Amino acid sequence: MRHWIAISGLLVCGSTFANQADICYSPAVADGQTGKLTAETMLNCPAAGRHTLPQLASAGWTVASVQPVVVDYQVDSAAQSPHSSSAWMLVIQKEFR
Repeated sequence: MRHWIAISGLLVCGSTFANQADICYSPAVADGQTGKLTAETMLNCPAAGRHTLPQLASAGWTVASVQPVVVDYQVDSAAQSPHSSSAWMLVIQKEFR
């Protein structure tokens, strides 16, 4: 009986340490240029909202990953030349206790 009580206690405690993650994007920059990621860059995050890196850190979010990504790619049919837009993609996470 004690074994089941201990296991159920661990399950309840484990669920209180739930984590949250979000994917944020910087504004897109045309022609394959990624732009510079700075403390003033406004990031658009579906769950966390629109914030800068310092604002996300103040809210308890940490950056797990940063990488440049192509967010739009088109070929101009008249000129047969490609056009793309790039942005920074950040994966952020927050641990709740």
